Amino acid sequence: MPFADVGGVKIFYEIGGQGDPLIMIQGYGHNSLHWGKLPNEFAKLQYQVILIDNRGTGRSDKPDAPVTVSQMADDVSKVMDALSLKRASVFGVSMGGMIAQEFALNHADRLINLVLGCTMAGGPNSIKPTPEGAKILYDFDYLKNMTPEQRSREVFRFFCSDEFVEENPDALKEYHEATIEYPTPTYIFARQAEAISKFDTWDRLEKIKAPTMIITGTSDHIIPFKNSEFLEQRIPGAELTLLQDKRHGFFIEGMDSTRIFVNGFMKRHGKR
Repeated sequence: MPFADVGGVKIFYEIGGQGDPLIMIQGYGHNSLHWGKLPNEFAKLQYQVILIDNRGTGRSDKPDAPVTVSQMADDVSKVMDALSLKRASVFGVSMGGMIAQEFALNHADRLINLVLGCTMAGGPNSIKPTPEGAKILYDFDYLKNMTPEQRSREVFRFFCSDEFVEENPDALKEYHEATIEYPTPTYIFARQAEAISKFDTWDRLEKIKAPTMIITGTSDHIIPFKNSEFLEQRIPGAELTLLQDKRHGFFIEGMDSTRIFVNGFMKRHGKR
């Protein structure tokens, strides 16, 4: 399996397809398998899709050490070094969208296009999750008493509607299998939660120069869609797409819409 060594920490990555490079970054406690079928859909559209397991998740190393969102953005840059890849577009969701923001700010010369999904600027200017959403995110006494199987089923309620799950049982099965195959330790959730609590790009967002698309669902209880409206207001020239009634897993429940909108954005801007 391919890894990039970042100061002794192995970061797993995987490549699929050929074409314009597109790096996809998952969110809090999630690994690259949680994207579901979307990466393959992009590969069919002639993208070289590069999936990364953030440190602490999936097949990457899981050090019990402090981490920052900026550090995880540096990990992305190191993966690009391992691939001898000078520039790429980046699509990050949730915490992955925070990593993508830091990448856009700290590695601007390596970025082609930026896609931010169901994410926020952090700090005091962000809209917090609902109490129920906050419990599943940050109540570690609650989380540590769950098996990975229980945790995946509980979290998925916030990703997709009950109606979608009833009509698409394979989606829950795939998410469940991705969770239990490479379970994220509770201490990693705590480390990543601390990183998120210290994340704040609000005063720096105007420095992002790459073409930027923001996409989210209007029924997101984890990172309410108002956060995406704030990002649109702060990032020069940003384009906002709202997927009606979709939840935090808009890229699963609304995969076709996500593929169409993101591909359309990427093709309109192309390489610079």
